[in-house]
Amino acid sequence: MITGTGGVGKTCLAADYCRRAADGADGGVDVLIWVTANTMPAVTGAYAQAARKLELVPSNENAASAAEQFLNWLRVTDRSWLIVLDDVQSPGALEGLWAPRNAAGHGRVIVTTRSRERDFVTSSGHRFLSVGVFTPEESLTHLLNTLQRPIPAGADTELAGLADDLGHLPLALSRASAYLDYNASCSIARYRRLLKDRRLTLERLVPAVRGSAPTSSLVALWDLSVDQADQHTSMLARPMLELAAVLDGTTGIPAPLFTSDAARDWLTERSRTDQLVDEFEAEHTLATLDRLHLIDHTPSEGCDDAWLVHVHQLIQRAVREQQPLGSSPDIRAQRLNTVLPAAAHALLDIWPETGHDQDHAQRLRASARSLATHDQDGESHPLWQDDTAYTLLFRLGTSAGESGDIFWARAHFDALRSLAHQHLGADHPHALFTRSELSRWQSQAGDHSGAVQTLENLEADHIRLLGYEAPETLVTRHNLAIERGETGDTHGTVAALTQILAARQRIGASRGAVLATLHNLSYWKGVAGDAAGAAATYRELLPVMEEEFGADADGTLTARHNLARWLGEAGDPAEAASLLEALLPDQKRALGPRHPRVLFTRQSLSRWRGEAGEMDTAIDGYQELILDMSEVLGPDHPELLTARHNLAHLQAQIDPAAAAVVLAAVIADRTRVHGPHHPATLTTRHSHALCLGWAGNPQKAVQALEDILRDQRRHLAPEDSGTLSNRHSLAHMRGFAGAPQAAIAELQELLHDQKRILSPGHPQVLATFDTLGHWQGATGDAQAASNTYQDLLIHIERYLGPDHLATLSALDKLAMWRGRAGHPREAVSILTRMLTDTRRLVDPADPNVSIINNNIAGWLKQADIEERRRRR
Repeated sequence: MITGTGGVGKTCLAADYCRRAADGADGGVDVLIWVTANTMPAVTGAYAQAARKLELVPSNENAASAAEQFLNWLRVTDRSWLIVLDDVQSPGALEGLWAPRNAAGHGRVIVTTRSRERDFVTSSGHRFLSVGVFTPEESLTHLLNTLQRPIPAGADTELAGLADDLGHLPLALSRASAYLDYNASCSIARYRRLLKDRRLTLERLVPAVRGSAPTSSLVALWDLSVDQADQHTSMLARPMLELAAVLDGTTGIPAPLFTSDAARDWLTERSRTDQLVDEFEAEHTLATLDRLHLIDHTPSEGCDDAWLVHVHQLIQRAVREQQPLGSSPDIRAQRLNTVLPAAAHALLDIWPETGHDQDHAQRLRASARSLATHDQDGESHPLWQDDTAYTLLFRLGTSAGESGDIFWARAHFDALRSLAHQHLGADHPHALFTRSELSRWQSQAGDHSGAVQTLENLEADHIRLLGYEAPETLVTRHNLAIERGETGDTHGTVAALTQILAARQRIGASRGAVLATLHNLSYWKGVAGDAAGAAATYRELLPVMEEEFGADADGTLTARHNLARWLGEAGDPAEAASLLEALLPDQKRALGPRHPRVLFTRQSLSRWRGEAGEMDTAIDGYQELILDMSEVLGPDHPELLTARHNLAHLQAQIDPAAAAVVLAAVIADRTRVHGPHHPATLTTRHSHALCLGWAGNPQKAVQALEDILRDQRRHLAPEDSGTLSNRHSLAHMRGFAGAPQAAIAELQELLHDQKRILSPGHPQVLATFDTLGHWQGATGDAQAASNTYQDLLIHIERYLGPDHLATLSALDKLAMWRGRAGHPREAVSILTRMLTDTRRLVDPADPNVSIINNNIAGWLKQADIEERRRRR
């Protein structure tokens, strides 16, 4: 028994077997009968005709009696026989007509059917062969063997694409070959373009062979099965297939969609029943469609509780194109215009507000994208004609972006902005929402200037429509402040968020809105340079956020991530890594292990492990992360490019020349994705230039850093922190390139600007003090160097605290330069404090303790020498 959907070649397999049997293969056959067995009278008539030809009954014997005599003869004859029962619709169609087992074993029966083999288990006892579509390799071989036209070299790619377009269905491939041979002027590439044109039907593009029966077309082929399914489901099969025909049947449609309230409303409406279709009837209809191979209703791989519905793409197209006899040409379009909103509502019914099952979310998005494509095919845009069906398009874009497909989400909301304006009006709340979401994904894609422009226009409209302090306006102002910060105006962001916080408190905004503003205000204070203050605020904020939102809420988890960041930025990378290690399992439980935010936390963890000195662990973490990010987010995601940049930056400490090669590739990709003057591109160019210097070519590094600085001043805000950082690196490299006095002059000018632009305790300010002291000392001005390191120590103690670990490095360098400036006793005093702090803050057994003791002994000896010299 051969089972499978229409068009997979069941009849061809049976016919090939018959030819070989007739030619004498496998012992040959004496009696061969082929029956189109889709009805009981057809089988009875064929058996009766065979009985008459074999002269088992008189020519005038009635059909039923003659068929019975034929079956009896099959049971006892010693002649070999083969019966093919083609296209049996159900076991009941052969009740009493199954060919009997021959006592001598001379008989064979082949049955082809579209029904699942389980339907025949109790009826026949035959062995089963389930036939599906071709594999890609089989499809290509079939096309190469059947096409009669000359096939140009290199056409395999187009032919493989054609096979994909036709879903590897054998009958469709054969019909396509026939069409291409008949229409020799049509190239394979053009034929594929025609197949994608939904204005053209399968009847025209994959026609039946000339002279064949009308029922041999692909549409008619499956229509027979649909009619049969309708007979067993109170006319529910066709409307259910209509739903499935506009969704993604290849990826798999979640089965609960077909039993949702919206789906059952659609079934009720289309079947014109007086009573609402219940879940049992919907499930029975799914089972019937599955039994007839019109769909595949199977458990999801790895999850028996989640069932999926797969539908061949040509069956879907045939269902969409089916047009009742006598109906107008517009009927098909009208039906599509009604089924699209119904399918959208069904998807919304089963789409969770939050979900951690990434595979399930991906299937929902695939079907939503299918609906969006159908909606865009015509000019009517049926999803927008329904009161709420179009909101599925918003859910699609947000879900795609949150899954990591940020560039698609940006383009999607850009298109929705125009559609919402056209169908809802520019001032409709949902039209305004599309612009807000567009700005979100512009930002995520790194287009912060574009996000600022979108939000500035949206802010003006919100103020015009709702007022300056309306909740919706405050949300837009809040987002705009953040985006301006991303373009470099950090102090403006802090000021704007402070105003918004006051406004929300004044108008009695929800506690959640106030906490969200506090959260972001704390973050941007950290960006502006107060890392320690940001960390302290987050420690206070976290328990309040857990109480308000819950421990697993996105905002709470993000706050924990930010606390770790600012502790790291404030000089405690080990504590930052420890907090992120604790955060990861909670994020995985709340969001799923492959959620983008989990990947971003892994990136931060690798960063702080590297800062804490765990180089090997950090490098391994980045390498594993980059593989996972490539798979989940795609090769151009900004966070993946950041991970590649960070890994190379870390490896530069080991092999700067090799890291420079890697960073050059990141520069190329960031230039392609973001453009040559985007802050992220400039950051990677900055790191690449430093690697050139560290690899032994400081002159080349200076040239590269000068080029970057010129681009930064031309394309970034005047006080951008990246520009300040590059000025520091440029001055440092000038020193290495043999111009330490120029380095000192540039660092002194930079320090003045940093104190004006950044907070006095900002890490960049402290780094500039350190570098300035280094080059002052390198030129032999020990007194100036010691003065600079004294200022550095004062800044650390004042803004980071006297117990900050950074004080130890400052004390060490201060002691060295005070001693070299002729004050060895002061050096001993400074080192004595450093020894006490090291034992207290780090570890009494720290290896640096012995080094400090040796240095103390050295400066004591130097002090004694100088005292003896003075006495003489």
